[in-house]
Amino acid sequence: MLIDLELSLLAFQSRVLALAEDHAVPLLERLRFLGIVTSNIDELYMVRMAELRRAAIDEAGQATDRLQVVERGIEALLARQSRCAIDCVRQAEQVGVRLLSWSELTVNEQHLLRVQYLEDIQPDLRPLAITLSPGHPLPHLPHLGLFLAVLFRREAGERLHLAEHDLPVDMPRLLAVPDRGGAVIAIEEVLRANAHLLHPGTIVDSAYLFRVTRGGDLPLMDDETGSVLGAVALATERRMHNPAVRVEVERSMPDAVGALILDTLRREAIGRDMELTVESVQHVDGLLDLRCLQSLPLPDDPVLEYPPMPARMPVGERSMFTLVRNGDLLLHHPFDSFDDSVVRFFQQAAADPDVTSIKATLYRVGNPSPIVDALVRAANSGKQVAVVVELKARFDEEHNVQWSRTLEAAGVDVTHGIAGLKVHAKVAMVTRIEGDTRMRYVHVGTGNYNTRSGRQYTDLSLFSARTDLADAMDVLFAGLTERHAPPPALPHGALVAPHQLLTGLLQRIEREIEHAKAGRSARITIKINGLGDREMVHAFERASQAGVQVELVVRGICILRPGVAGVSDRIRVTSVVGRLLEHSRIYRFENDGNPEYLIGSSDLRSRNLRRRVEVLVPVLGAGCQARLDMILEAYRRDGSAWELHADGEYRQSGDHHDPPAQVALA
Repeated sequence: MLIDLELSLLAFQSRVLALAEDHAVPLLERLRFLGIVTSNIDELYMVRMAELRRAAIDEAGQATDRLQVVERGIEALLARQSRCAIDCVRQAEQVGVRLLSWSELTVNEQHLLRVQYLEDIQPDLRPLAITLSPGHPLPHLPHLGLFLAVLFRREAGERLHLAEHDLPVDMPRLLAVPDRGGAVIAIEEVLRANAHLLHPGTIVDSAYLFRVTRGGDLPLMDDETGSVLGAVALATERRMHNPAVRVEVERSMPDAVGALILDTLRREAIGRDMELTVESVQHVDGLLDLRCLQSLPLPDDPVLEYPPMPARMPVGERSMFTLVRNGDLLLHHPFDSFDDSVVRFFQQAAADPDVTSIKATLYRVGNPSPIVDALVRAANSGKQVAVVVELKARFDEEHNVQWSRTLEAAGVDVTHGIAGLKVHAKVAMVTRIEGDTRMRYVHVGTGNYNTRSGRQYTDLSLFSARTDLADAMDVLFAGLTERHAPPPALPHGALVAPHQLLTGLLQRIEREIEHAKAGRSARITIKINGLGDREMVHAFERASQAGVQVELVVRGICILRPGVAGVSDRIRVTSVVGRLLEHSRIYRFENDGNPEYLIGSSDLRSRNLRRRVEVLVPVLGAGCQARLDMILEAYRRDGSAWELHADGEYRQSGDHHDPPAQVALA
């Protein structure tokens, strides 16, 4: 009955790819969406596919069938992506930009590029033999690196030899064609055409591009000091040597060459006592790693990208503390400037002589980070600063290790997460002395303390000086920074995972069920990124069967199958995918006309509810609640939304008369 999680994830990638395929989307944005799909598929292999393959090996039967279904889905998606890339390149030609092959160049253009190759590229190339002969060192093929496999003979009639070399990382992937404005050529084309110069005295038969993806696991082992920080730093360095989980090759690569590359990776994994989790190469039509198309030299024309989206400046030169003292402030980013609110909150706290302490949780803060800079300045000025840095934020571990050391050097009290749990909550609290009063100002967000995502993701921020909310955050920070454990519960309607949040949400669903059974008004409306927890799915199904209308806006993964007669026929699931990454989380329970609203960091996936420290807090006040209603209604009316049907397929209504939510909310 439930939808397969990996297939749901692929369906989300399909919806993103649909934006790249849409000719109504500006060309630069189409190329950006192509790149997003590439990155997301990379992460799918790094995180999920290795687990699926291990399950297929261990369990066989149904697990093997599931793996094959997922792999066929990926193949279909990649084929669409390749066709879309060709279409985008053709559209680029209409604005004077051409992606050429070596054979399309004039003799003079080939000569000039060969000179550039000899002077700027070849001196840094280091070819290594790929062979099964004993005694030869194994070449290390870096994660997500692009490599050229060159087949050559020492002399005519002799057997073929195989060598590989990395594409240079200090050169652009697309090289300008000399004296032909707007024309570029992929660097692998230049390397392929001039491979004989790198292997003098040989006969070069052919050359093929390939790419290696390695697993994203981060196995932790204590370093010599026994510190978590040192263990994560060491594990991050070792990740680049994880076994390969995917090998992409050009369609024209002979099977024997692909097999030799796999054998090389297998021997490398055995040498490190690791299991190789890839058994075959993945053939790709056209370019590998389509993110390179974002560097096409398109003209500076506003019609090629989305029009600017000016952000409201909710704070300006005013004091955040004066604003919030007068009432809760609910902001919607990026329509309300993240820099002018969240960043300003930290900066004003750092500079204010009446502020005595700042506490915050940091998950992904980016680099550079004005928020970390503000925390460092606050500590340097003598304020008490305590932060929880989640070192295990996947693929941001290196940044977070560096930020931890920077903060510790400034005298900040840094807690490095909690064993067995990720601290994913996005909360901060500032204590300020105002006359004889000790005021506490709280920020709770649905997104990270990251300025880049603050401009590109839709997220919510709640600023409050409410005593009840500050008391809840005191309990949270006491647990995280003093006892190094999440509290069992938060007071005053706030919820914390992993001990309280799931139970609290289930209780609220049961309350709606009781209202519906008694003939009272009952409705659940939720906006999240993912729904993957079976217990939550079954709770929504019970609510539907009891007469509760359930409206779910789920951007990505959703394993619930709506619209099944007698099971989930009162559940509607939609997904809005567009210009911005939909990242906000809103929970609304009708509660017989006395609605309850919660926002925070948690989705409804098992990892959020059971294996992370997450926080949801109540939103009070008619103005703030009305704004949440407006946001939810905009998503409900979004004409570009995809609706999930009982057959597991997403379909657009085709009615685009109503503006997308991202436009309506701007």
